[in-house]
Amino acid sequence: MERRERGFFGKLLVFILALLAFIGLIAMALSVVNPYIDPKRYIWTSFFGLAFWEIFAFNLLIFFALLLLWSRKIWISIIALLIAIPGVRKSYSFGSRVDEDNFIRVMSYNVHNFNHIDGQTEKEDFGYQVINKVREQNPDVLCCQEFDAYEKGVSRVKGIENFSQSAGFQYIYYNKKRNYGGNVIFSKYPLEQISEDTELGKGITSGIMVSVDAGSKGRFYVANMHLVSYQITDGEIDVLTNSQELRNQFDTIGMSVARKLKYAFERRSEEVSMLLETMPQFDGPIVVCGDFNDTPMSFTYKQMQKSGFVDSFTKVGHGIKPTYAGKLPLMRIDYIWGNNQVKPLNFKRIRYKASDHYPVMLDFSVQTHRFEAKGQNN
Repeated sequence: MERRERGFFGKLLVFILALLAFIGLIAMALSVVNPYIDPKRYIWTSFFGLAFWEIFAFNLLIFFALLLLWSRKIWISIIALLIAIPGVRKSYSFGSRVDEDNFIRVMSYNVHNFNHIDGQTEKEDFGYQVINKVREQNPDVLCCQEFDAYEKGVSRVKGIENFSQSAGFQYIYYNKKRNYGGNVIFSKYPLEQISEDTELGKGITSGIMVSVDAGSKGRFYVANMHLVSYQITDGEIDVLTNSQELRNQFDTIGMSVARKLKYAFERRSEEVSMLLETMPQFDGPIVVCGDFNDTPMSFTYKQMQKSGFVDSFTKVGHGIKPTYAGKLPLMRIDYIWGNNQVKPLNFKRIRYKASDHYPVMLDFSVQTHRFEAKGQNN
C-alpha cells in the first residue's frame, strides 16, 4: 500500500500511529465486550464501556491519519472500527417514526430535585417551568425521578398533588412511607398499584410499578426506575477535564472519582438484577421508564435486553441523542423500554436544558390479548 520509501521521520510517524491504533483497538474491544461482564466480578472493562464514543472517535481519527499516509498499518484501525459496529448499533439509532392515530404517550424525566442546572433559578420557578414543558408535550403518563418539594412552604406530598393538578394529571402513584428516591408516576388514566408482595410493589428506592387502564387504547404496566448515580460533582468534572489540574490533584480527586465510579458500576449491577428478578411475571404490555445512569455499552443495559425488553430509541429514534445535560457529553442514560407487546411509534429526546437530564418521550401502542399477572392479584 505504501508507494514510496519513507524517510526516518515518516517511518517514526507511522510507527507511532500504528502503536496508537493498536491501543485504540484494544480499548474498543474492551468497550464492546463490557456489556457481557458483570462489574461485581471484573470492574475495569466498565470504564471502557463508559467511554465508547470517545474511543470510537479516537480510532476514527487514527484511521484517517493512516489513510492520509497511505500506510498498510491502516488494517489495525479498520479492525477496531469493525469491532465497534455492535456498539454503534446500540448507541446510534437509524430508526424512524411510525404513524398511528390511537397512540399512548409516556414521558420520563429526572427533575434533579428541582435544582436548575444554572445554579441560579429558584426551585419554585423551575417547578413551574417543568409544568409548562409537560403541558406543552402533553404526555398521558409522566414518570419522574428525583421529585422533591419545590414550592416554598409546601410539603413534598402537597407539592406532588399541586404539580399533578397544574400539569393536567388526575392520577398519581408513589410510595409515601418508604425511601422511594423521588419516583413518582402521574397519569391521565386510572392507576392500580401492583401487589405489595413484590419489591417494586413495596416502592423500594430503585423503582415503583403500576398498571394503567387507558380505556380503548388498552391496558399496560409502567415501571419507573432510578438506579444509583455516579455522584460525581461538577467540581470533580472540572478537574477531570483540565489536564493540569488533574495532574496536580490526581491522588485526591482522581482517586475519589475512580472509587465513585467503581461503587456505582457494582451497585447498579445489583439493582438491575434485583429489579428484574423480582418483577412480577405479567402477561401484558410493560413499559419501563427511568434514569438508569448507564450507557448502552453497560452490563445494566445488556441485562435489560436479556430480560426481553427493547430499547425503544433504537427502533424509532434517530441519531445519538444524549440524555445527560451536564458536563459529560454523549451520555445516553435515560431510557424507555418495552416488552414484545409494546409497539414503539416515535421516540423523542426533548432538548430542554433545565435539569441535568433531558426529558425523553415515547409514543406507542399496545398489542395485548390478555392482561393478567401470573400468580398476582391486581
